[in-house]
Amino acid sequence: MSRSIVDHGVLLVWLGLFHALVVVVVVAIVALERRRAMTVLAALMSLSVVPRRIRPRWGVTLARAITRTAKSYFPCALTFENEEAYLKGARKGVGRLVGLEPHGALPLSVIAFADYFMFDEDGIEARGMNHAASMNSRALASGAIFHVPLVRHLWTWLGLEPISRRRMTSMLSDGSTCVIVPGGVAECMAMERGVETLYLKRRYGFVKIAIQTGAALVPAYTFGQTRAYKYWRLGPPLVPTSVANWFSKTFSFAPMVFWGKWFTPIPYATPLHTVVGELIETTQNDNPSREEVQAKLDEFIVAMRSLYDRHKSAHGYADVDLVVC
Repeated sequence: MSRSIVDHGVLLVWLGLFHALVVVVVVAIVALERRRAMTVLAALMSLSVVPRRIRPRWGVTLARAITRTAKSYFPCALTFENEEAYLKGARKGVGRLVGLEPHGALPLSVIAFADYFMFDEDGIEARGMNHAASMNSRALASGAIFHVPLVRHLWTWLGLEPISRRRMTSMLSDGSTCVIVPGGVAECMAMERGVETLYLKRRYGFVKIAIQTGAALVPAYTFGQTRAYKYWRLGPPLVPTSVANWFSKTFSFAPMVFWGKWFTPIPYATPLHTVVGELIETTQNDNPSREEVQAKLDEFIVAMRSLYDRHKSAHGYADVDLVVC
């Protein structure tokens, strides 16, 4: 079997599992007699309550295969402007809150962080990182995906956890790294073709948590993220923008359809290059003022824009504007 076929199969497992479950549910409801349909649906419901933190050997092997396949397929790369400064904080047990942008249709570049923290064992040792803190570092994503059977397990094996204030505070206080996409679902609703759109100006929460825990803020930008999929998003003229935004806020899910190769969940093989910028230090304060949070958010936005400007030419974005809303 050719390497290409295997790689596409691995990517389909990673990104097409949700779609496969939807097909199973539809077929069960439409094509099966009632008793068998109920059996299938009951089986899926039971899988949705199986603990996510069970890590079978085959599950870890699958997650490692996905990260390695993604790295070579796009290819997917992760570089630091000042890795030593990042590692110095890691060795001291200082939390780091990585704000990864942009979201795109799907933030695929989190896979590079999964490899860096969890599956690159030789690299973890060579970098002198605290192994426990490294393994406990996670990317945090919308909780909606963690209610989907099987998908919730796969994404957990890949180093993702449902996002919450409590989890972020706990991880950062323990000296681990949290990787989040601050723009989130709202950014999906704001993005436009032809420009890079970041939804950051009202994102005070993650900055406040960083200050409360004394964690460093770390801007990171992935070039190629918005080119991995084409998409259609609910909105005018079909429904007013306000209705589409209400849907996304209510269900924590962007009402959009996206596709890649052959109209499948397999993304286009566009290079994904994530650049991690300089750390933005914070002074620990349990009760930061609004002005303090605003000032640090402004500093983060300036750093993100500067990071983009420094590297855009090298990655084919010289003529692409960055819009921060």
